[in-house]
Formats: sequence, structure tokens, C-alpha cells
Amino acid sequence: MKNRIILYMSLLLLGVFSHSCTSEFLELNPIAAENEAAFYKTMAHADQAIIACYSQFNNTGVWCKDLLMGFGDIASDDAEAGGDFVNEVPDMENLNRLVLEKTDGKLSDTYGTLYRHINFANIAIDRLPSIAETDPDVDMDLLNKRIGEAKFIRAIAHFYLTIVFGEVPLVDHILGPSEYTMGRAKLKDIYNLIEQDCKDAMAVLPERGGWNGEEGRATKGAAQALLARMCLYESSYAKYYKGQDSRFDGCTERWADVVNYCEQVMNSGKYKLVGIDGEKYETWRSPQTNGYRYIFTSQGDHSPETVFEITCLQEGLGNAGARGHSLAKWSTSRYYFDENGKESSTNYWGLGLPNPELIQLFGDGDIRRETTMSFEGDTSWIEIAGGKRYTPSFSHSVTKTYQKKWECSAEEYIDHSAEWMHAPSNIKLIRYSDVYLMAAEAALMLGDNPKALAYVNKVRERARMCGTSGLPAALTSVSLNDIILERRLEFAGEGHRMFDIVRWNIAADVIKQTYDGTPIEYVRGKHEFQPLPQREVDLSEGKLVQYPGW
Repeated sequence: MKNRIILYMSLLLLGVFSHSCTSEFLELNPIAAENEAAFYKTMAHADQAIIACYSQFNNTGVWCKDLLMGFGDIASDDAEAGGDFVNEVPDMENLNRLVLEKTDGKLSDTYGTLYRHINFANIAIDRLPSIAETDPDVDMDLLNKRIGEAKFIRAIAHFYLTIVFGEVPLVDHILGPSEYTMGRAKLKDIYNLIEQDCKDAMAVLPERGGWNGEEGRATKGAAQALLARMCLYESSYAKYYKGQDSRFDGCTERWADVVNYCEQVMNSGKYKLVGIDGEKYETWRSPQTNGYRYIFTSQGDHSPETVFEITCLQEGLGNAGARGHSLAKWSTSRYYFDENGKESSTNYWGLGLPNPELIQLFGDGDIRRETTMSFEGDTSWIEIAGGKRYTPSFSHSVTKTYQKKWECSAEEYIDHSAEWMHAPSNIKLIRYSDVYLMAAEAALMLGDNPKALAYVNKVRERARMCGTSGLPAALTSVSLNDIILERRLEFAGEGHRMFDIVRWNIAADVIKQTYDGTPIEYVRGKHEFQPLPQREVDLSEGKLVQYPGW
């Protein structure tokens, strides 16, 4: 096996994977031992091929800890590395200070996971059409949907590669040996592939709820929202980097497309800003949990709020972390005060500490704050094994804050001292509120201020209806700064912030120093993206080149 991009895309016949993304379609036999010539013959083979495409979503060390918490939040102005003390976790602290080593494992792990998604998708896209001729009982509608799922997964993997690394190899087919060494493709070319994949997926995938009870699969709405997000990023790069950065050459402002695809999702009638009617839900936190907090519990999984989410499970089988997510383990409060007032360890890590600036930005009346973060002096509690609830201690937190969105109950976290991938709540990659805020931003760029105002106020209305303070109040006018702030508050801790401030070209303006005062030098032309894994560069025969400064 050659150690190139294909190091991560090896022909494993679709499979040595240990976990899938949803329980509803897990009961299928493993296929790694089958001969390829005898495979891709039946609809059962098509199902297994698509499971392979989804399987990499549950590499939660990448999708949760590295992609969202690390590259998305800790690298930004929204979070500090955290831990028991400064530099306890050196790779996260390096990321926090924008001095990540090119040999750091999180780079190769992320790069590899996303290209495995792409490889499995390319195999499915290439091989599955032949099943129409080999399976006498072929279901052509379902077969086309399976291919649509593969195209969605290829699109989302390419998208995340671009927001982390910038220009990367574009892989739209099963690679042959002569293609193992590939250089960077232009962003616009990658975007063209993402767009076509999303459109192809939109044409065949069902709407939300159309998978006959199976949850976790890609849908038409997910493809529409992903395409809207891609168009938003392309538009932002075209607007805010015009004439400044050749990496974005060819990108164009596509604000109307953003609005169009967002409104297709809205007009489907399949989604809702959960809590906007003041409804309450029974969860492990409370029998009267507000809607915003509800969507971050396992009870709120697959709610109408979520356009696409990674399905996580807690089976208690000790199976690759039981297919749960890792954010609860990494981000929840590190210490608490027991019944005797003694400081004790929770066995969580306390990484990704929220910037205390958020305390004031939320304000006392915004219910989203108590879902997002705990801080010294508030009324937060943390649930420890046995279901007991205690006051967190902030003595080891440099910011005197901790994350709260990804906490789970002690009962759900079957053995919180052991496996780090044990949390059962799903990871919401695309939420319905993002659809509203993407549409609001694009409408503002088009000069349609009334529409932009209405969409921002919908998100604020949901937050208001989840609380009792009457806040946040509806805006009477809207600016880009209003949208920047609303995105920061709505998605704090969800891995959006760094990618947002980069596309707006304001990262250099807001990233100045760590919370303990260590200066951070954000270099324009370098820090918009992470370095490529150095191993890939070294083995590319000179075709993969790091961006200047790396």
C-alpha cells in the first residue's frame, strides 16, 4: 500500500469499520472478507457499501474532538485549550496559540478520516449502478437513493477538508496507482464537485422522515443545507478576500443561491426551531426542559431542529467506545465539590473552556447561556455517577468557565471513568437555526434587510420563548455585526466560530492572545487554514505543497 493520500483510502472492499452511524441499519454482516468480484451484486451489498460510507462519522476523536472542538473552537477566540493546568494537553494548547506542529496526529487523523469517507463514497458511486443488472429483485428507487447518500457523504467530506486545510486533492473517482500523489485542487473546482454531488443527492433523497423510520441517513434537506453552506463560504471568500488572496481565485458571490437553498429547506415544512412555541420536554435534566437545552440531550436526538446529525449510541458493550461521542468526556467540568465541600475529580477533562467574554455577550436573560456554559458564581450543577448533582469547581479552569452543551446524565454515561467515547447524544452538524442565519446573512448581502431581520429575529424568538425573561429582544434593524454576534451566541461550543471568522476575514482582528495573556500572532495568508499533514507532503513527490508560513 503506497503511503499517499491513499494511505487513508485503501481498498478495504468497503470495510474494516467497527461502527456505523445509526442503529436502524446496523444489522448487516461484515463484508471485508468477501471477494470484490463477488460483491456489488445485490441490494444487500448496496446497503453494506453505504454503511461503509457512513462509518467514518463515528470516528468521534476526529469529528467531535478535533474538527469541532479543536479546529472549530479552540483555534478561535471562543475557547481556550483548558485541562487541569495550562499546557496539560500540549497539542490543544498549540492549536489554541496557532502553533500546531505539522506532524501533529490530529491533522493526519482528520485528513485520513475525511478521505476514507470519500474513498468509500467513490467505490459506492462507481460500483452500485451495476446492481441494476445483477439483482433480479433490484429496487431502482432505493438503489438511486443509496447512490445519493454516497454523493452527500462525498460532498460533506470535501467541504470539511476545505474549511480545515483550504485547497486539497480533489478525489472524484477510485484512484489508480498513478494517482496516489496528487496536488492541491483549486477551491472553486472542489466547490463545483460539492455542488454537483449535492444537486444529485437532492434529486433522489427523501425529505426528513422519508426513510421509513430509519434515522441518521442523509436527506434532501441535508443536501440543500450543505449546498447553502458551501455557497455561503464561497460567497464570503469572494467578498472578503477579493484581490488579496489567490487561494480564493475563481470564487464568486452567490448570495442568492444561499437564500434559495435555505428557503427550500424552510419551505419543506419538515423542520422547526424547537422551543419557539414555548414547549417543554422531559429529559434527564428536568421534566420541564426548554427547547434549546432539549436539542442537546439524547432525548432531543433527531428532533425537527436537526437537518443532519451524527448518530451516537451508548450500548454498554465496550465496542470502540460503544459508538458514542467524545465531547462529554473532553469538555465537561473537571472538578466538583462533594457533600463535604471537598474538591473532587469528575474524571472529565475540562477542555475547550468558553471565553468569559461570552458571559456578558449573552447577558443574564438569554437562556442559551446556561445551556452553553457554566461559570464561577452562576447556579450550575453537574451530575456525577449515581445521579447526584454537585456544584462544579473552577479552581483549575484558567477562564473560570466550562462547557455545558455536551454534558450527559450519569445514568447514560454508563462508565464515565473508562471509555472516552461513551456519550449517547447525537452531534448536530447542521441545525435549523443555521439555515435561518445563513439565509439572513445572504439576504443582508443582497440588500434585502427586511428578510434578513425577520430571519435573525426568528432565531432570537426561539431563544426568548425558551426562557422567562423576555430576552433576547427582537432587533429593530440588522447589520452584519448583528449576524456575527448571533452566530457566535447560537453556536458557541459547536465548532463554527473559527471557520466563520476566517470566511469573514476578521480572524486577525479578534485573535490576539490567550486568556492567560500569551500573545498570539495570527498571520494572514497562513492561519486561515491548518497545515497539511507533513507526512502527506513528504510522500507526494513534490506535488503537495504547504501554504506559505507552514
